[in-house]
Amino acid sequence: MLRDRGRAVWVLALALAALVSFGCKKNPGPQVGDLAPSFTLPDLTGKMVPLGELRGQVVVLNYWATWCAPCVDEMPSLEKLHDALGPKGLTVLAVSVDERFSDIERFVDSFGLSFTILHDEGMKVSRSYQTFKYPETFIIGRDGTIRSKVVGPRDWIAPTVIRDLVALLNEPEHS
Repeated sequence: MLRDRGRAVWVLALALAALVSFGCKKNPGPQVGDLAPSFTLPDLTGKMVPLGELRGQVVVLNYWATWCAPCVDEMPSLEKLHDALGPKGLTVLAVSVDERFSDIERFVDSFGLSFTILHDEGMKVSRSYQTFKYPETFIIGRDGTIRSKVVGPRDWIAPTVIRDLVALLNEPEHS
């Protein structure tokens, strides 16, 4: 009887461990094909910018930081992408996870960036997107769905990248 009780406790412990493990799976964040989670963050002038207001545009949503060397390397090509495809309906939206707002302002001024920079103080939005390996970029279609995710830096003006983004710009918005 004692042996059966021990076995029952062991089985119960295993079942509880499996249940806890299953219930605690990490949220993978938004995936390709999902609707991009909505958020509102301030730009460098303090104006609140809601992602939802950009529906109908193709959005390159880039998470970055001034202390991230690959992010720094990537910024000039994002600026060139903005210059090249912004007039065709592409919006480059860069979300900084820096702690100090002043670091972002100095960085933007030194690089002469003209696309929209937002500040994610406390990294709340970054965490909701499950971004931790900066830079991380989500390409969002006109219909608000995530079309692709890029982890790490990219040459945003490479011919294949431009071709893919132009194709996305030419797609009609699906309601």
